[in-house]
Amino acid sequence: MGSMKRKLIFSALVVLIVLAVSFGLVRLFEPVHITVRMQEKSPLSALVSIQSKNLTQVSIRVVGKHDNDIEVRFPNFARDHEIPILGLYPDFNNTVELVFTTDEGVSFSRQLRIKTKPLPPMYPRFSVERFEPDQISPGMIFMHLGHYDETGDFTSLPAAIDEYGQVRWYYIGEIGHVMKRLPNGNLLIQGSRQGTTQDNLLLEIDMLGRTVAIRAEVQTGIHHDVAVMPNGNLLVLSSAPNSFEDGVVEVDAKSGEVVQWWDFRTILDPSRPPQPRNLEKKDWLHLNGIDYDPLDDSFIVSGRDQSTVAKVDRKSGKLVWILGNHEYWPETLEPYLLEPIGETFAWQWGQHAPMVHPEIPGRLMVYDNGNERSYDSPIAVGDNFSRAVEFQVNARAMQVRQVWQFGEENGSETFTPFIGDANYLPSGNRLICFGGITRSLDGQPMEIFDFAAGKINRMKISARIVEVTADSPAREVLRISIADPDPNSFRGYRSYQAEKYPLYY
Repeated sequence: MGSMKRKLIFSALVVLIVLAVSFGLVRLFEPVHITVRMQEKSPLSALVSIQSKNLTQVSIRVVGKHDNDIEVRFPNFARDHEIPILGLYPDFNNTVELVFTTDEGVSFSRQLRIKTKPLPPMYPRFSVERFEPDQISPGMIFMHLGHYDETGDFTSLPAAIDEYGQVRWYYIGEIGHVMKRLPNGNLLIQGSRQGTTQDNLLLEIDMLGRTVAIRAEVQTGIHHDVAVMPNGNLLVLSSAPNSFEDGVVEVDAKSGEVVQWWDFRTILDPSRPPQPRNLEKKDWLHLNGIDYDPLDDSFIVSGRDQSTVAKVDRKSGKLVWILGNHEYWPETLEPYLLEPIGETFAWQWGQHAPMVHPEIPGRLMVYDNGNERSYDSPIAVGDNFSRAVEFQVNARAMQVRQVWQFGEENGSETFTPFIGDANYLPSGNRLICFGGITRSLDGQPMEIFDFAAGKINRMKISARIVEVTADSPAREVLRISIADPDPNSFRGYRSYQAEKYPLYY
C-alpha cells in the first residue's frame, strides 16, 4: 500500500510539473501582447497597442448593455497594431473582446475588462422614449450639449449618446459652435491658440480626442457653422471686414489659407429691418448655418436676423434666390424672391441649419425657430411653435413649395426661440433638435431677450431631440429629453445641434 501511494503521489507531481511548465511556455510564447491606455480628452475611449509574433488582423466587439454591441474589423495585417476602442460606458467595467486572425487563417481571441470613471457631475440624465425601436436609425447622436448653472454661466459638454440615452463618448474641452464629422471620421471643432481667447481656429481631432491638425485660422473670426466641400475645402461663416457675422470665407483644404470670401452687405440689404432682433445692434444678418450644394457649385446660408435663407453661386458670388417673407426688400432684390405655391405654406422665421437633401435636387430642410412669425403682428410665445420644415425649390420658375414639416403639432411645448437643428438621415428619417426650449420657473414659454432692460431673460432651458419618419404626418420613433429636474432652479441644458454618426468610420 505504501509503495502504491508513493507512485500515485509521484504521478500527480509529474502531471503538475508538466502543467506548470506548459503554462509557463504558453505565457512565454504568448502570440500577442496587449497594452491599454485610457484617453485624457475622450475618457470613454482607449487606445490598445498590440504586438504579435505573427501577422494578424484584428476585430473588436465592445459588449453593449442592451444587445447593442459595437463590432469593428480592422482590415490590415500587421505585427504591431494601435486600435481605438470607442463606445465604452462611464463608471462601468466594460467588456471588450478582441479576435485575432493570422495570415495563415488561424484565429484566437482575448478579452479585456476596461473600467471607466464616472461622468462629470454636471452631465444630465437623458430621458428616452423608444416608440418604434425597429425604425430607429443606426448610429450615435452627437450633441453640442451644454449646461447652465444657477447664474447662467455656460459649460460645454460635447457628447454622443446611444438610442437608450447612454453616454458612449464625450470630449473634455471647448468646441465653440463647431462639431462637424469629416469624411475621414475625425471631428472638426472650433478652438483657440493657447493663451488667447480668440476662437478663430478650426481644429481636427480624432475620436480619441487628440488634435490631428489645425485646419484653418480665420482672422475675421469663426462663428456658428462650417460646410465641408467634396474637395475638402471648408466654407466657414465669419464676419465681413469691419462688420458683424455677415461674411463667408473659403479655406483651402491643404494650406489652410483663405482663398476667397463673400461680403453679404453686397449680396443682401443691410438696411432691411431685422426680424427677429437681438441685443447687438450691428447684427443685421446673423449668419448661423451653411451647406454646400454640389449639383451646381453653390452654397446656402441662413441669415437668422433677416429670417432669410439665401443661395449664392460660389464661383461668381452672385445671388441665386432668397427664401423668406417678402416684406421690406428693396426693388433690386425682389426678382430673387421665391414665390410660395401650394395650399399649405408658412415662411420660416429666425431659422437655423439649412441642409440640402442628399438625393433630391432643389429640396432643402431648415430648422424654423418661429420667432414672432411676423414683423407687425407677432404671435404670443404661448401660441407659437418651432419646427423642422422642408421646401422644394424650382429655381427656373422662382417658386417654392412646402413639402413636409414636423413640430407645429407640438405647439409651444417645443418652442425654441434660439438654437436648433434638423438633419436628413441615411435611413430616410429626420433628426430634429429642439435645442433651446425656454421656460419661466412656473413653466411658461418665454422669449430670450428683455429689450426694455437690454438683457437676456432669466430662463430655465431644456432640450428635446427626436427622430421622426419622413411620412406626412411624421411619426416619432425616438425621443430624448434633456432637462434639469429642479423646478425652482434656473439650472438647465441646451443642445445647439444634434447629428447622427457611427462611432467608427
